[in-house]
Amino acid sequence: MKFSTTLSLAVAPLAMARRVANVFPPQNLPRNVDTELSERGVTVIKGMRGSGISLNALTEVVIIWANPGNGASTTTINQQVTVTKTVTAGAGGQATVINGATTTIKEGQTATIPGRGASHTVKVGGPGGLAFQPDQLNKVPVGDTVVFEFLSQNHTVTQSPFDTPCKAMAGGMDSGFLANPNNTVSPPPQVAMQVMTDKPLWFYCRQKGHCGKGMVFSINPTAEKTQAMFQGLAIAQNGTGSGTPITGGQQSGAPPPPAQSSGAPTGGSGAVPGQGTVGADGSCQCIASCDSGAFPAAVQGVGAFGGMGGGLPVSMGSM
Repeated sequence: MKFSTTLSLAVAPLAMARRVANVFPPQNLPRNVDTELSERGVTVIKGMRGSGISLNALTEVVIIWANPGNGASTTTINQQVTVTKTVTAGAGGQATVINGATTTIKEGQTATIPGRGASHTVKVGGPGGLAFQPDQLNKVPVGDTVVFEFLSQNHTVTQSPFDTPCKAMAGGMDSGFLANPNNTVSPPPQVAMQVMTDKPLWFYCRQKGHCGKGMVFSINPTAEKTQAMFQGLAIAQNGTGSGTPITGGQQSGAPPPPAQSSGAPTGGSGAVPGQGTVGADGSCQCIASCDSGAFPAAVQGVGAFGGMGGGLPVSMGSM
């Protein structure tokens, strides 16, 4: 009796829970995709889903913000890094702004102050054709910002190694495709990035065929690795040989002279008399020479000398 009572009490909660589950089935509440990704340690670029912009793993450049154009709001991708510089005040001291307050550095003293990064604008495509305008930026210090303005038709700004201009660098910066058909998006799409190195940086458009026509861009090229060399490699490795002055296509060399034939007979210049004798039975033994060049088979001897076009019947073979 005690055992059965104990068993009944143990099973009762299970039975009750089963009935409750049948009456009130659990609801599959939708979860925020960004929340799930962040819980798994995946960084989410909010507000730019599907735009193609990738967070670069390298620290040479950092995408700061992006705007799809046409009056849309700007999306912040990363916070701009405040770059500092060390200065030594000259005679009379030097006034500077640190954390919003004006501070005077006394003469001879050294202090670290925020650097004033400049902003550079580069047009991608547009009136210049398949080109970046300008196609290079020189002496860009760490902390400066480069704003890419996307014009017609549909382009990217993709980082690449110097030796392979049209192949994306692993972990490098990539804006993704930002279309502006016939410049109908006004204001145009823009992407801003901050330069975080003084080393040369190389970029190209990964739209099919564009890089091979010389659509490349560089920051801080050197005398050993110039923008012209980078563009030449892009055309040589991926071009079709039809480059224009804008794309910097290399001129093709002059075609080689035609090979002269050796020992080829020349055409005849006149009639060649034949030779022969007539036998007593009326048969003829004749020889008529015909230059191969004087009797071209293709035109059946028209305008030729020294022979006669046509054929002989088989019955005349014994004559």
